[in-house]
Amino acid sequence: MDRIGKDLDNLRVNMANEQRILEGFKGQHLIVVPDDIRWRFERHPLLSGLFVTDAGFFPHASWHFVERPKGAATTLVILCLAGRGWVRIGGRELAVEPGNVVWLNAQRAHAYGADAKLPWTIEWAHVTGSEVGAWAELLELPPEGGIIRREASASTELPLGRVWQCLERGYTLANLVAAGVAFRHVLAALKGERAPPGTRSPRDRVAATIDWMKLNLGRQTRLDELASLAGMSSAHYSALFRRQIGFPPVDFFLRLRIQRACQLLVSNRDPIAAIAQEVGFADPYYFTRYFRRVMGCSPRDYRKTPKG
Repeated sequence: MDRIGKDLDNLRVNMANEQRILEGFKGQHLIVVPDDIRWRFERHPLLSGLFVTDAGFFPHASWHFVERPKGAATTLVILCLAGRGWVRIGGRELAVEPGNVVWLNAQRAHAYGADAKLPWTIEWAHVTGSEVGAWAELLELPPEGGIIRREASASTELPLGRVWQCLERGYTLANLVAAGVAFRHVLAALKGERAPPGTRSPRDRVAATIDWMKLNLGRQTRLDELASLAGMSSAHYSALFRRQIGFPPVDFFLRLRIQRACQLLVSNRDPIAAIAQEVGFADPYYFTRYFRRVMGCSPRDYRKTPKG
């Protein structure tokens, strides 16, 4: 009986292996940019930063399975539209749900596939170029890649389908550029989404304080107040803010005020002292000095300078 049981187990394994499918799903779209087109265009100034090499749509991808022990030559992004799947990266196997985005960095071992009972429907794209690493950093992804957890209801709000649709129109420079732009829109949308309360990343907390600054240009604030809004110590917040934005928090707040003052100087004829008051400068002389420091001229001269 033991031998029969082992034979049955081996048969099940062999059947499962035979049913593993890379592609070929009914209703699928799969576009691979030919090598000669890629070699011709990938160094073009509009494509060297981000070049989409492959993209597609796999509906109800039963038995879908891919394993790359040495990783892929390009970075792969997968959006789960429906069903379920899994991904194995960094020695861990993670579940993929509708709305989730999988990011698999180039040259990193990985495997992924559809759930056996409820196979996923996915859109995906392979990309390469000098921008890819910076996008991964902006999205705060680990070196091997990871999963960006999103609500199932958000799955149709991410326009990854535009990428493969652009490539289906042909391999002209314009279509290749359009695919890259569409992919950047996806990444920008991912970055723009906010995490649920209590799970915001430090980067999101800094962004939230900038949003607060823009809504409160007319009031005074201190570093400790901004740090409290971010839920950090003043030292940690200040260091993180400077690293992300390039300016200390209070200095950046003052620059936002000057930016608003520039808009008011052009859009109306209010006295300079009134504009200074509106953007939070009680002393018009200090306003003028700081304005000159930032803009290189006085408010009066800025107003006189032709724009556009």
